[in-house]
Amino acid sequence: TRWNLNGIRTLENFKELLLGFDVDVACFQETKVSRNQLGSSFCKVDGYVSFYAFPKVRVGQSGVCSYFKKSAIPKSTDYILDDQIDLEGRVLITYHHLGTRTLTIINVYIPCGYENDEDPIRFDTKISFLKDLKRRVASELDKNNSVILLGDMNVKTSVLDSADALEKEKKHQSLVEWSQTKDKVIFREILDLGLVDAFRHLHPNQRNVYTCWNSGTRARLNNFGTRIDYILTSKDLRNLIVSFSTLTDCQGSDHCPIVLTLEPLSITPSPIIPNDCTLYFPEISGRQSSVLKHLHKVHSTVGVETSSTKTPTSRPLLCLATKTLSKKRRLASTGSELKKLRQTTLLSRSVVPLTKATSTQSSIEVDQPPTEAESSVAGATSISSTVLQKPCSSETTSKNTKLGGARIDSKSVTSCPPCQGAGDPRPSLSSILVGLPKPPLCSEHGLKSHLKTVSKVGINHGRRFYCCPLPIGPSGEKSSRCNFFMWFDEYNRRRKK
Repeated sequence: TRWNLNGIRTLENFKELLLGFDVDVACFQETKVSRNQLGSSFCKVDGYVSFYAFPKVRVGQSGVCSYFKKSAIPKSTDYILDDQIDLEGRVLITYHHLGTRTLTIINVYIPCGYENDEDPIRFDTKISFLKDLKRRVASELDKNNSVILLGDMNVKTSVLDSADALEKEKKHQSLVEWSQTKDKVIFREILDLGLVDAFRHLHPNQRNVYTCWNSGTRARLNNFGTRIDYILTSKDLRNLIVSFSTLTDCQGSDHCPIVLTLEPLSITPSPIIPNDCTLYFPEISGRQSSVLKHLHKVHSTVGVETSSTKTPTSRPLLCLATKTLSKKRRLASTGSELKKLRQTTLLSRSVVPLTKATSTQSSIEVDQPPTEAESSVAGATSISSTVLQKPCSSETTSKNTKLGGARIDSKSVTSCPPCQGAGDPRPSLSSILVGLPKPPLCSEHGLKSHLKTVSKVGINHGRRFYCCPLPIGPSGEKSSRCNFFMWFDEYNRRRKK
């Protein structure tokens, strides 16, 4: 079996899923995981050994892995197609004992790219990868090895493998240019080397069987997709093909799993597991000790409150600059200096209590003299007076107001600008928050259209537009998206007129 996972860590029940498949060989693509992110739950699956190709660049976008039952342990592995090193983790080749011959299983995730695209670099990378793959397959067949090539090929070889191409055929549009792109030509050349498409071998003319759907357009709901996931075998295995299953009901990715069943092969498991198996990773096998094992707790008394300095729960303080303030207090050696420091603290805390609507703590009493613990927060004067200050009123405060035994100069208490003057209304929430306009109705179904944003790189990147809310599907179907389209800024201009 093979499956593009679109992120292996998104499958919380991966172990149960793999055991449920109950297959001898399971190959996965687009794992999107690096070695330091791979947990033991993925490496230790009962009855299986696993191998991973990790991306060294474009981390989080590619990667492949293969799982084998212990009855099919490979004798060796390889991660290179040709002379070029695969830096994106897109290739994993395993060799198995097949009687007196060798079985080569090539697990690949071919880069995605399209001819005449605005990003030609990825398409050039794809073409280079396909050429290297072609040379490697030819080399394995020349060695008289049996070959199974499987993975996400990102290539549609036939009109039957693309719902979009079938739509063009229905509208009598030319498909010559579509079928002659470089990637399709090279992929057909790989098939011509002596490989068989297992699905088309059993179902040569079947339509509407797809393995990948655009999740952005919810195309899976109307089965409007593509068949870009393949299991190809060398011709010597063609007569051993029993069945081919496309598990479209299996969710969790924009791809679905495919399963090939062959007649029993005389595979002899290798008595020695290759040393790049995940079971041998030091962090998985337990041979690598964690740095935490060399550390122990140190019980420090720094910053621990004693009973004499513990702050009463009924009088919460703003402890924002305790170290600086404690230093100030130590410098206040004379009684007059200490008294002055206490008065400063009282001034910072002698503010009007919070109202019930905004208070989240118990109210602060200002009729009592401050304790020594309170004097340690004098540096929070500006903060406390700003946070706890009651909105100013239109009444004038006397110059010398007595609060809690301390005299406060009203000039030192600044009022907040928004509420100066009793008659100044505050701006309403509706005047600040302006919602989106009511969306237009799509022309065919009369439904509220959806607002989307162009993500493709180009002149319209970032522009917003309205389209039909239904999922994309075959034309003419009531459940399919209609052709309604309108730019967001154009709709706004029409509304204003």
